[in-house]
Amino acid sequence: MLGEEATGYKNVYKSFAGNFLNISAEVGQFLYICARARQAKRIVEFGTSFGISTIYLATALKDGGGRLRTELEATKTQCARDNHETASLADLVEIRVGDALEALRDGVGGPVDLVLLDGAFGLCRPALELREPHLRPGAPVIAENAVEQSTGYLGHVRDPRNGTAP
Repeated sequence: MLGEEATGYKNVYKSFAGNFLNISAEVGQFLYICARARQAKRIVEFGTSFGISTIYLATALKDGGGRLRTELEATKTQCARDNHETASLADLVEIRVGDALEALRDGVGGPVDLVLLDGAFGLCRPALELREPHLRPGAPVIAENAVEQSTGYLGHVRDPRNGTAP
């Protein structure tokens, strides 16, 4: 699956469009604590499914800041928007629908305080590499379900020459 994902991720993830691929409540609480401890004002999320992780992170931003998230599947985006409206957090969220690597190239309006990588495993490293030059010093990068086979992601973040600490 990982080999197919790296080359044909749009088709792979289109087949998952109806799946409820979300974080657990415990992971959501962890994300909230990380964002609050960092006093994050700008958070970037790569992949969001139906927006559950976004709710935890946007709640941590209520005192200011903004949030960008990306989602390849337009069918999930409306559900995510509805969830953000229900949680009264829609004004804190910017949604970019489509290929995250294209969406992240456009910039996010300033330095990034926290990154959540929760999209296609094979794209975690390229998504991080697009944001690395814009990370504030000490910004946490949280990768949900990072696996060794994910196109060198773990090797990249474990290499001190890349400015990351495992």
